Amino acid sequence: MDSDSSSDEEEEEETNEDTKPILHLKKVAHAGCVNRIRSMTQQPHICATWGDTGHVQVWDFKSFLNSVADSGPVAHKEDDIIHNHVPLKIFNGHKDEGYAIDWSPLVTGRLVSGDCNSCIHLWEPSSSTWDVDTKPFVGHSASVEDLQWSPTEGDVFASCSVDGKICIWDVRTEKKPCMSIKAHNADVNVISWNRLASCMIASGCDDGSFSIRDLRFIKVLSS
Repeated sequence: MDSDSSSDEEEEEETNEDTKPILHLKKVAHAGCVNRIRSMTQQPHICATWGDTGHVQVWDFKSFLNSVADSGPVAHKEDDIIHNHVPLKIFNGHKDEGYAIDWSPLVTGRLVSGDCNSCIHLWEPSSSTWDVDTKPFVGHSASVEDLQWSPTEGDVFASCSVDGKICIWDVRTEKKPCMSIKAHNADVNVISWNRLASCMIASGCDDGSFSIRDLRFIKVLSS
């Protein structure tokens, strides 16, 4: 009985060795630290990165993703190679580094990026590149920490900031917020727009608190 038990354990160990997972990856060189990366909803192989250099870059990682998907059950030396890959677009119009960035779920290729200098820039797709409006959206008095597009309105997005505010913007109007909410008494680090109830938006604060607001009961700023 003991020998049977020992044999079973040895077989289990051999099986575990045979089924040990293999991690395949592709490494792409990036100038400076990557503060944040986001993939496009409609085309997940298109990604935008925020760097500590103050540059926002858009990349096409399709070939790398396909290569990983086609990899077999054996690790390759090529997995350790760092590839030099040319981005589709580099924007250096921000005056500081940043973290806030979001792709529109409704308008393919539309992007917003916000920096630590309180400025937000709109990216519009144009052929195989992007036109970035050099005139920023201005409404915060401190670093823009997060950005979220509306799940139901393609021209509307929200931002949050170290100034404790949440702002709602419409890209069709002046580059000033339509709504400005004093949401917290400390840095607002993150926001999330409810995908099922689009009138609801949640925010998280540096002091460990979070809030959920109904945008229907917030006063719209007069122009």
